[in-house]
Parts: sequence; structure tokens; C-alpha cells
Amino acid sequence: MMTLKTFTLRTALGVLALFALACSTTKSGTLSPGMTTDQTVQAMGQPDLKDNIADPNHNGASVLRYVWLDSGKAAVFGSDERVASVQDVETNTKQHVEQQQRSQYTEAFDPINTPLNYMFFPLKAAASKGTAK
Repeated sequence: MMTLKTFTLRTALGVLALFALACSTTKSGTLSPGMTTDQTVQAMGQPDLKDNIADPNHNGASVLRYVWLDSGKAAVFGSDERVASVQDVETNTKQHVEQQQRSQYTEAFDPINTPLNYMFFPLKAAASKGTAK
């Protein structure tokens, strides 16, 4: 039979192993100037957006830009296919959108007025039909 001490020790080791595995698979990449496109994809994962923007240093030229919405980062590549600058991107992340929805819901709901509106809706509708003619 397994004793309580042995069971607790094995459980703690299992939890630590699971935690180490979870931390090792998390993408916590950083961008730095001079990285190639392959290095940025390896560090940050596939970008959410790939586009060409006007080159700030040359008129008429365009440069490649990768954008990662989850981390809020954008990498602008130079003409040599290396990161020229790293920018912070303001995005409407899922968490931000959920917070906005919660704030709108709490402002619109009135625990006293809302049930009364439902209860007296037929009367209001009948009154508005009579005045709409």
C-alpha cells in the first residue's frame, strides 16, 4: 500500500513536471532589430497580419510588416529583410472587448426598472399605437 507521504510526494512531483512542461511550451518571444523573417516567426509564431507599408526612409518604396495581435507587437522590416523597428500595436483584444461588453451591460440593466418595463410593455405598446395615428 502506498502511504500518504509517498502519495503526496508523487503528486507534488507530477504537478511540478506538468508546470514545467506548460511553461516550456509557452511562446514568450521577443523581437529585436536585426532579426530575419524566419527568426521572428520562430520567436513569436506566425503573425496575424502580413502587409506592406510605405518605407519611411525612401519615397515610393514599401517594406514588409508583421503584426502579432495577441502580444500587441509589430515588426517592420527594412530593405535587407531584417527587422528595422519594433512597434507596440494598440488592438481590441478579446479581453478588452469583453470588458467593454460587461461595462455596457452593467450600465443598461436596472434591476427595478427593467422588470417593470417588461410588465407594462403591452400597455405602452397599446398607448403608442393610439397616439401614432
